[in-house]
Amino acid sequence: MKTRTRISQLLVAAALTLAFTGVASAGRGGSAAKIQNAINTTSTDAIIAELERAERLICDACTAPVLDLLDDDRYAVREAAAWWFARRPVMKAALTRRSTDDLAGTDSRLARNAADILGTFRHPDAIPALSAAVTRTDLSAEARQHIVRALGTIGHRDANPAIEAALGDDDAAVRAEALVAWVGIRGQAGAAPVVALISDTDATVRAKATAVVGELREASARAALEAQLASDEDPVVRRNAAWALGRIGDAASRSVLETAVDDSSPLVRMTARAAIYKLR
Repeated sequence: MKTRTRISQLLVAAALTLAFTGVASAGRGGSAAKIQNAINTTSTDAIIAELERAERLICDACTAPVLDLLDDDRYAVREAAAWWFARRPVMKAALTRRSTDDLAGTDSRLARNAADILGTFRHPDAIPALSAAVTRTDLSAEARQHIVRALGTIGHRDANPAIEAALGDDDAAVRAEALVAWVGIRGQAGAAPVVALISDTDATVRAKATAVVGELREASARAALEAQLASDEDPVVRRNAAWALGRIGDAASRSVLETAVDDSSPLVRMTARAAIYKLR
């Protein structure tokens, strides 16, 4: 915690240095008072709007209240505060060091918030620290979920091994987040690691998995998709499976799709009809 406090002090010092360079009024109508007033309202929208207005504002009085927002209970507020600091290179560097330390610690809340900061900064250099924390069982499922989200937000292929590991997490919310992260990787080629989750015990995970393999046209998922389309109890899963089969476009799926045209769900029926026209 001493290191964390020291870095916080450095952040304030950096703000003071910048303020004295004469650019303290470089914002677009924002001010420290307006930021504080927005914080006092406790309104998420008001806080985000004021931080956006103060995007280019540099002032010593702004740093401390915005720094506190990085530990807010609301993800959207933490993300907006990190976005504000991302535009200030000296403070961004100090926060990166602080967040890396927090991510390696044992406090799940600090690890969660650190992941959000690093994800918002979107620099691939954070991938090793985030990857090392993905499978740590001493961190809460919520922290692991946000760590995976950060990897997906950064969107670099170097995160694939860590995201793949998260696909096997014991917590359904972490698995679901890993699916979102997987498809969010820039230039992602295929979704073979996702196929096993098409038959996951959690319906939300199954629905996301069927959507991901369809988005990436993962041909090896065809048999699993056909099985879910024919028998899954959740209509969203069946609908997504039909859509994914259409995206893959293998004529071997025609029979199961034709059967699905008589599904009890109108969404499944409509999607199955559309998918049949896409078969090769």
